[in-house]
Amino acid sequence: MAAMHTPIELSPALRRQLARLGLKPHSAPSSAGWAALLAWLDQTQGRAAKRQDSLDKQLAEAQQELARLQLAVNLAQDRLKSQLELSADWIWEQDAELRFTYVSDGIEAVAGIAAARLIGRKREFNVGFDMSAEMHEQYLLAVNQRRPYRDVVIAMTRPHDASRRHVRISAEPMFAADGEFLGYRGASRDITETVLADRKIQELARYDGLTGLPNRNMFMTELDAAIARSHRRSEPFALCFIDLDRFKTVNDTLGHDAGDELLRIMAARLRTCVRSTDLVARLGGDEFVMLLEASGGAADVTRVAQKVITAIGAAVPLQGLNFLVTGSVGVAMHPNDGADAASLLKNADAAMYLAKERGKNNVQFYTSALADEAVRQFTLETELRQAVDRDQWVLYYQPLVDLKTGALCGMEALLRWQHPQRGLVAPGEFIGVAEDRGLIITIGRWVLCEACRQVRAWRDAGYEVPTVSVNVSARQFGDDSLFDVIADATRRHGLPSGALSIELTESVLMSEPQRSAATLGRLADAGIAAAIDDFGTGYSSLAYLKRFAATTVKIDRSFIDGLPGSRDDLAITQAVLAMARTLGLQVVAEGVETVAQRDLLTALGCERGQGYLFGRPMPASDMERRLAGPAAAKSVSARRAKRKA
Repeated sequence: MAAMHTPIELSPALRRQLARLGLKPHSAPSSAGWAALLAWLDQTQGRAAKRQDSLDKQLAEAQQELARLQLAVNLAQDRLKSQLELSADWIWEQDAELRFTYVSDGIEAVAGIAAARLIGRKREFNVGFDMSAEMHEQYLLAVNQRRPYRDVVIAMTRPHDASRRHVRISAEPMFAADGEFLGYRGASRDITETVLADRKIQELARYDGLTGLPNRNMFMTELDAAIARSHRRSEPFALCFIDLDRFKTVNDTLGHDAGDELLRIMAARLRTCVRSTDLVARLGGDEFVMLLEASGGAADVTRVAQKVITAIGAAVPLQGLNFLVTGSVGVAMHPNDGADAASLLKNADAAMYLAKERGKNNVQFYTSALADEAVRQFTLETELRQAVDRDQWVLYYQPLVDLKTGALCGMEALLRWQHPQRGLVAPGEFIGVAEDRGLIITIGRWVLCEACRQVRAWRDAGYEVPTVSVNVSARQFGDDSLFDVIADATRRHGLPSGALSIELTESVLMSEPQRSAATLGRLADAGIAAAIDDFGTGYSSLAYLKRFAATTVKIDRSFIDGLPGSRDDLAITQAVLAMARTLGLQVVAEGVETVAQRDLLTALGCERGQGYLFGRPMPASDMERRLAGPAAAKSVSARRAKRKA
């Protein structure tokens, strides 16, 4: 009798597998082997199911991780795209043939070219793009050697509006693992604003901001280049130095804005006087220069210079008024008048000053005589500086007398230079150089202090000393320390305010009339009187003359020389006397040398005179003897006796 077997519980998965094979587990042979086979199959199926479950789980996790990575990539791409859109840069890639394979969209905003249009194309520097020859050479060298390149600047023309943009590009080569060259990856940036700003800075460094003309720096560079060209071609050229006459009057009368407008007008006029190949520049202030190449000689230069003078001399409308301004022109020719830029400019400047000395509104050429004068002035300046250091000065005094009585009523302190070799040198030989070189401030301070010291010494000796006048130069009068210097000198020597007065020429006062009026008013408040010297030779306005706190006018000797014979000089003298009486001013006639002149002046009502008829400038010792004349000596003796008693 066959043994009975317990039915085997199979897993559902195994049951399904057996069913697909047409087998029924309980209908199979009931042998132990069959049962063992079924049990093994069931276990295998279970393990496979678990493995499948594990794989399914891993796959699900992998899919989730992949989804997370894809999301991160998308976010990174979005960020990169946003950054590229916000950035001033755009990026690009090129293949081994330097054809664009990728260009970011940023290029369109700058270059006006859609990025897609560049794909598959090469960068053509001669079509819409260009760069300097030097930079192009460096770029080609880097590309040919497959090296990185940095900060290559390209100019491009935008096709839709033809505007120019400037781009800086940098790139590095790409290589495969085996070293094969794959192309370039780079970035570009629009630097148009930077380039334009740099150009503006360069323009400011080379051009005058007021007139738009080349400035001194650019002119000197161009002058050096002209000299080099002249050497190569053996062609002379001319340098014209132009200075506006009476420009300061416009500034003082209408203000600096009007002065600036005048300079702009003159710059435009000067441009019309020359060829397009010539150069006009502004050195500064009211000084202009012209560089006339291939000028054709002195005759041609003279014609151009005359055109300049005519153009400058035309009336200038300013603030509803027509101003007449003239010009003085100096010319130096290369190579005869200077082999280098500095010499040419200096010599043209010297010729211009000669034009001013000869009445202004004319043209003068540089000559060897001007060179000699320049050497003389340089030597004189050197000796003057030594004179200041070594105190080589002395004061002479010229009497000023009452024309009716001949009594001494004042004296003028006159500077002399006690030169160690040349002896006594009059101020006419050195004051101009001292003024130009700025030495007059120190010299003038010495004169004021020495005059006060001498007056104090005379007073201490018991003499009645009339007012001593001291000449003040233009630069000295313009110095802000003048009032303090005068106040300190009189205070140091214990002099009353009326002991000292100053003399200024008419032209000095009128150079800055408003400032002059203020300075004279301050001095008058301190008791320092002022006289207008050389009256009649300048261009005083009666309106300003009323405002000047002056007490005296001195008729220039050029009018006194012609008396009594000259009707013109007589008329001028009478007019000055009449004006002075109206304004309450005292009049001194300068340069009185004859009795006839004295008598006529007395008859005309002039009260005081100065000149060789009454005494030449004399050293302090001679003036002291004059102070100690019979009447003065008697007065001195009486005062001394009174002090002893």
